[in-house]
Amino acid sequence: MFSIIDTAAGELRRPKTMADRACDQCKSRKVRCDMTKPCLTCRERQFNCTYDKARKKRGPAGKRIHEIRQNQGRFEENNHHSQPDLVSPTSSNTHTVVPNGLESEFRHRESFSQKNENHAGRQLSSFTPEPVHWPSGTTPTPGEVDFREVTTSHNGQNYTASPSQSEMHFPSLPLDSPNPSLFDTFGSISQSELPAEAADVWPARVHEHNLLPWIDVYFKRLHPTMPILNRANMYCEMLLRKHRTDPQYGAMLLGLCAFAMTQPVQIHERGSIASRSVQARMLMEECVRMRMAPDFGEDPTIETILASFFLFACLFGSHQHKAARHKLREAVDLAYSLGMHLPQSYTGLTRELREQWLRTYLVLSVTERAYALQQSHSISFRGRPGITARFMQAFDPSATNEYISSLIYQDRADAVGMTALLYLMDTFDAIDESVMDCWNGYCRFSDGACESFDRRRALQMFRAQHRVRDACLTGTILFAPSVEPLPMAQLLESQQIDISVTQLWLLGRLWQLCLTHGMLRETSDHAELRFDFAFRIGLILMSSCNVYSLSAMEVHGVGLVEKVYDVAMGVITAMNSCSSLHLDLMIPSDSDVIASPHAVIETKVRELLNGFASLMREFRGGDHKYNAQFESALAGIPGFHG
Repeated sequence: MFSIIDTAAGELRRPKTMADRACDQCKSRKVRCDMTKPCLTCRERQFNCTYDKARKKRGPAGKRIHEIRQNQGRFEENNHHSQPDLVSPTSSNTHTVVPNGLESEFRHRESFSQKNENHAGRQLSSFTPEPVHWPSGTTPTPGEVDFREVTTSHNGQNYTASPSQSEMHFPSLPLDSPNPSLFDTFGSISQSELPAEAADVWPARVHEHNLLPWIDVYFKRLHPTMPILNRANMYCEMLLRKHRTDPQYGAMLLGLCAFAMTQPVQIHERGSIASRSVQARMLMEECVRMRMAPDFGEDPTIETILASFFLFACLFGSHQHKAARHKLREAVDLAYSLGMHLPQSYTGLTRELREQWLRTYLVLSVTERAYALQQSHSISFRGRPGITARFMQAFDPSATNEYISSLIYQDRADAVGMTALLYLMDTFDAIDESVMDCWNGYCRFSDGACESFDRRRALQMFRAQHRVRDACLTGTILFAPSVEPLPMAQLLESQQIDISVTQLWLLGRLWQLCLTHGMLRETSDHAELRFDFAFRIGLILMSSCNVYSLSAMEVHGVGLVEKVYDVAMGVITAMNSCSSLHLDLMIPSDSDVIASPHAVIETKVRELLNGFASLMREFRGGDHKYNAQFESALAGIPGFHG
């Protein structure tokens, strides 16, 4: 899959082949060609191996042997004396390892591949490079990858990548990627041909085998916080080649892999970020190309929505916020046109599809509210998601709290992920369109005061956030109190940091809203309405970040460090707004204001800001815009020397 660097000679050692494409005969039969002259397959079949035909659009697979022999005047005699067809190592006569959870599904579909045992192995792409087996514990870096003569611009820098007509080469597979032998099932099922009436819409330069490790990355690192896809179902649909006949499903698959390449980058994988970004951009381009149609959006599916969402996530991670906003709005609008926000739309759906719809709706609703607060945008899913989810029980009179419980525990593997999603939904439940209007500066004034967000409403929202945080720590879902999910401390570390940072960031956003509405005082009976409340939020957040590992934070990409940056800037804003607050002020460690599952030590404001600066530098090695922005903000504080 990669060219190998010859460290002694200092040059790239390329595969020694006589041609850069399959021969005419192997191309016609849709079989693998070793690209020598003559190739091994033609020698065994006694064909005249040629490379004369111009490349054309791919036609139907297989069934061309007789045509080749007729054209060349050679008919095979004594077949029983000839050697058997060459087949790929993953063909049906080899031992196939089926991914976990797919044994029954594969046995049910085994005849699907056995129909074509007499055909030579047809690869899923026209060109299949030989994989390079990297030493255990190492990951190829951008300098170790052979990119060929095409330049792609990313974040102001130019990187060289594979040309569109060749197969895509994926650098820097994650160290915990599954062994390729686990995916022999996909090589075996690829022997089967598409139905005659089905058009193969899959991009020729993308090979399924190269995507499988990134699908695994999604389920290992991202699925716990975005439990919207099922691993077994995805593998089964790939076995049935749905991605080759359904452009929306194929586009969703490409978008998912691009997302998995760029967001959950761990510490030991930082050196591959540049090459990952280039390859993710190529996948995004193919994703968009597969979705191009004049009537796009007329008949949306869940895959159409998820493809737009994954594109949004990729663009958000690369700080392309105008394009990201467009893709998020596209995903929300598609879900809106399907009626995901309406209880009656769920009537008649299968239990599995109903669950996926609701999970997708919750992920979109939470993401839309968080992104609107970050980028000052409006929201389309109006109302409160928690109330909507409870109202969805109306279409099944027998379902009360058991319905919510089934969402969590129907699939034990997804129980943890769904629990975290419901906690986040509770967290954002109070952030409705009226709050967003005020946040964006569209207040409804009456007698010089805002009608939508006054002191009473502010205290209600603060109390609601405190209740949600207490409920997470004890293991309670507010809109379904009889359900007993796992408490936050028993969730995955990446989920704990996501929930904790998001809740504290929301408190900071509400505090900022109170500041712009003139509600804050130097002294107040309510701690939330004092200037120094931003110090307490920052102290609790910094204490949490010190407990969790950096890798658990980096899984969430730049979205999480942006929230940390907002909280840190709130501390600076508080000092600039109140003359009695200064760098040497001691922040008390009392937990009666904001509940914390970790020990909190009283700290000076100066030390807190230094802690935030250190975290900004460590997060992805400081390779994000918030590191420089925060350093600049600290430099503007009189008397602060780090």
